Amino acid sequence: MTSQFDGMAALHERSIDELPFRRHIEMPSVLAAAGGVEGRRVLDLGCGSGLYARFFARNGAAGVLGVDRSPGLIAHARHREEVEPLGVRYLVHDEATTDTLTGAFDLAVSVYALSYAATPAALARLCAAARATLAPGGRFVAATLNPDFATVPHYYRPYGFDLTVADPHLCDGDPVGLHARADGESFQVTAYYWSREAHERALTEAGFTDVAWQSPRTAADGSASLFARYLAAPHVLAVSARVPGDSSLR
Repeated sequence: MTSQFDGMAALHERSIDELPFRRHIEMPSVLAAAGGVEGRRVLDLGCGSGLYARFFARNGAAGVLGVDRSPGLIAHARHREEVEPLGVRYLVHDEATTDTLTGAFDLAVSVYALSYAATPAALARLCAAARATLAPGGRFVAATLNPDFATVPHYYRPYGFDLTVADPHLCDGDPVGLHARADGESFQVTAYYWSREAHERALTEAGFTDVAWQSPRTAADGSASLFARYLAAPHVLAVSARVPGDSSLR
């Protein structure tokens, strides 16, 4: 099982500091969209090197499982757990096939995974897989490429990365290049554009209700003014949805 992220564990780790919007905007936004994680059983779909899995554990989750299809990223995450034990478990597992995890979680989180779905069918499979993992009343939160991100060349360069598109008039499934640098090393990955309607269709067809888009949040550290340009057109938004049914933890 391979992915475009194999061999990128160290870069993934450093991105939290080299790309400061992640710490100051992305992480607070995901946590706010989730309504907190304390006491919840949390699944991190496409967990990468475990950045968010560790974040959830430190914020009081009752248990955290991180899954990713990249063996290299999971090996790194497991090594971090050995060095700093937080009780997080990790599995090499295709996040689009979660049949063995059915109904086991109160909260499933996907950071960027939806944006790497290359086809409508792949997007639908990811949403359906997330739905299958959740108990009644559970919540799914995805940090995904903002359908209204800025297509002006180099708009995001002040924040450490660029997004490139062949045509600013984007259609569902169009590729979007992400170019960034971390600790002197450059990396590039390909994401895919999906409209709000495409996201919402995939989520509702998977059986979710209460689909809602969240405005970006900033950390309570006075950094908002540093990100004014970014916040005018953030490249990522959080979208949340719920599984029908009752749960004491929503």
